Amino acid sequence: MSSRFPARQRGAIGLMAALTLGMGLLFLLMVVDSGRLYLEQRKLQRVADMSALEAAGQLGTCNGVGPSADALAKLGAKRNGLDAAGRLETACGTLQTGANSLRRFSVDATRNEAIRVIVHRDVATSVAAGVLALAKGNDLPTTVTLTATAVAATPRPPLAMLRIRTTLATIDSQKSALLNALADPLGARINLDVLGWRGLANTDINLLEYLDQLAIEVGVQAGNYDELLNTNVSATDLIEAAAEVMKNGSNKVLDVASNLAKLTVATDDDRVLKLADILQVNAGTPKAGLDTSLQLLQLVQGVILLSNKENAAVVELPIKLLGLVNGKIQIKVIEPPKVSAIGNPQTDDISVQTAQIRTMVSVNSPVIKSLAGIVNAVAELAEPLTNILNNLLHLNLKGTVDSLLCALGVPCKVSDIKALDQAAEFTISVSTVKATSRVSDFRCTPDRQLTAATDSAGAQISIGKIDSPNAFLNDGTGAINPIPLIDIGTNICSSLLGLGKTCGTRVPFVGGGVGIKPDPLVVLARHEDMLFQGANLLEVGKSSPYLAMQPNNIIASLNTTIDTLPLHVYKPQNGDILGGVLDVAASVLADVTKILKPMIKNLLSPLVDPLINSLLKVLGIDLNTTEVSANLTCSSTRAQLVL
Repeated sequence: MSSRFPARQRGAIGLMAALTLGMGLLFLLMVVDSGRLYLEQRKLQRVADMSALEAAGQLGTCNGVGPSADALAKLGAKRNGLDAAGRLETACGTLQTGANSLRRFSVDATRNEAIRVIVHRDVATSVAAGVLALAKGNDLPTTVTLTATAVAATPRPPLAMLRIRTTLATIDSQKSALLNALADPLGARINLDVLGWRGLANTDINLLEYLDQLAIEVGVQAGNYDELLNTNVSATDLIEAAAEVMKNGSNKVLDVASNLAKLTVATDDDRVLKLADILQVNAGTPKAGLDTSLQLLQLVQGVILLSNKENAAVVELPIKLLGLVNGKIQIKVIEPPKVSAIGNPQTDDISVQTAQIRTMVSVNSPVIKSLAGIVNAVAELAEPLTNILNNLLHLNLKGTVDSLLCALGVPCKVSDIKALDQAAEFTISVSTVKATSRVSDFRCTPDRQLTAATDSAGAQISIGKIDSPNAFLNDGTGAINPIPLIDIGTNICSSLLGLGKTCGTRVPFVGGGVGIKPDPLVVLARHEDMLFQGANLLEVGKSSPYLAMQPNNIIASLNTTIDTLPLHVYKPQNGDILGGVLDVAASVLADVTKILKPMIKNLLSPLVDPLINSLLKVLGIDLNTTEVSANLTCSSTRAQLVL
C-alpha cells in the first residue's frame, strides 16, 4: 500500500503542473490580446485628437459658412492613419462649465467654439469577448468596435472691452426728479424716489443673463446675439428683461426689480428700438466673453435716451427741476450713448461714446423788470443816446416832448426809451459733442497693455434769444440774438404849452437798443491716449477700475464769461431783434452798466451749476471729465484639447 502512494503523488503533481501551465498560457493570451486592444484604442484616440485639433485649428464650421469641420477632421484622420474601415462623426458646439467645475460639450451647429470628433473602428474580437459569447451560446463575433472621442477648443482671438462712465456719482432729489421726467417717453409717468434711483446706480447686471432673458422676451433663438442686438424691440421689453434678471438671475435684487417694474407700468409706447444702438457686441464674440457685468443705471439711461431719440417730439421738462421758478427745459437727443463695447481688438472697431444732445433752458425772470435804479439811469441816457443815434443812423428823434414844435401842439416823433421790458426772457442753449473712446492699440506679451484713444465731450454754450428754437433743436441752426435790456423806441406825441401830452402807439426798437450778447463758450474736446495696464487692466468678466482724463473747469469758464458780459448799443433790425453793434463810447453806458452787470451776473450764475452738474450729467454727459474702463483677455492662438 505504501509503495503505491508515491506513484499517486507523482500523478497529482503532473496534473497540477499541466493546469498551471494552461492557466499561464491563458493569462499570457489575455495580456497579449488586451495589449493589442489597448494599442488599437490608443491609436484610435490619437486619430481622434489630431482630427479634432485639425478641424478646430482651421476654424471649421458646421453651418456651411467657412471651412467644413467634418471635411477637415476626415482629412486629419486619414493623414494620421485611419483606414477605410474607420468611421468618423463631427459636431460643432460650445463648452459650458457646470457647478461642479467640470466642462461639458453642448452641440450647436451655429457655433464653433469647440469641435467634437468621434472615431469608430472595427478590429478583431478579443479572446474574452469570444469566450463570453460561447458561454452564452451566442455566435462567435469576429470583430469588436472601438470608439474614441476628442473635443478641441478653437483658437480664440484676444477679447477687449471698453466702458464709458455715463452714470452719476451721487443722486440727489434734483437728479432723481430729472430722471423721472426723462422717463416720460417710456410712457411710465413714474415717480421713483432718490433711494430707488440710487439702488439702480449701485447695482450691476450680468450682460449674458440679460441678453438670454431678452431673447426669451422677444422670441429670438438663444445664443443668436447678433440677431438679438439688431431686432426691433420696445423700451418696455428692454426694461422688463432687466427686471426679470434682477428677480431670477445669479444676483437677485428684488427691490431693484420692483423699481425697474415701475418704469414699465402703463407703457403704451410701441416705438421700436435696437439694443445695438447702446451696446456693441461684435460678431464672433464668444459666449464666455459676454459673461460680464454692466452698471444697471447705465443700461436704463441708455434705454431712456434711445427712446427719446426715436421720439419725434422734443422732450420738455419744467425748469423748476433746476431750482428756478419760470421757464422750461427742452431736450433733443441727437445720438444715444453707447455704454459698452466688446470684440476682437485685432479686427473690430471697439468704441464707446456718451450721448449727444441739444438742449435749451428758457428762463423767464420777472424780477428783472422791477430792478431798482434802472429807470432813473435810463432816463439819463435819453438825450445822449438820442443824439448818438441821430448821427449814426440818420434818424430824426426828438429827445423830449418839450421841443418847440411839440410844445405848440404839433404832433412830432419823439424817442421813447424803456428798460428791461423784454429782458426777462432769454435762453441758454447747449449743443454737445459726444465723448468717445476707442481701442487704438494693445499687446498680450510680455505683459498685457491696452491703449484707448479718448476724446472728452465738447460743447458750445450760448446765452441770448434764439430766433427759431425749433430749428436749433432739430438741426442746430437758429441765430442767437442779443438780449435787449433797453428798448429805444419812438412815439408820436404832442403837447399844448405844457398843459399835458398825448401820444399814439409806441413803435419799439426804431433806434435799436442796448443789450448783451456774450460770446459763445466753446468747450473744446480734448484728446488723450489712456494707457491701461497692470491692476487697471483686468480680464473680460472682471470689474476694472475707471480712469479719468484731466478735468476741465467748465463752471469757472462760464463764470468768467458771465463776469465779462459786454453791454452794447445795437442797430435796429426788426421787431424785437437787434442788429449789429454800434460804436458808442463806454462812458455813455457807465451808469447803466454799474446797475445791469451785477444783476445779470447774479441771475445767470445760479444757472451754471445745475445746468452742468445736474442736467447734463443726468443725460449721461460730463463736460468736466471723461472716465473709461477697459478689459483685455489674451487667449491661446492655437487649438487645444479640452475633453
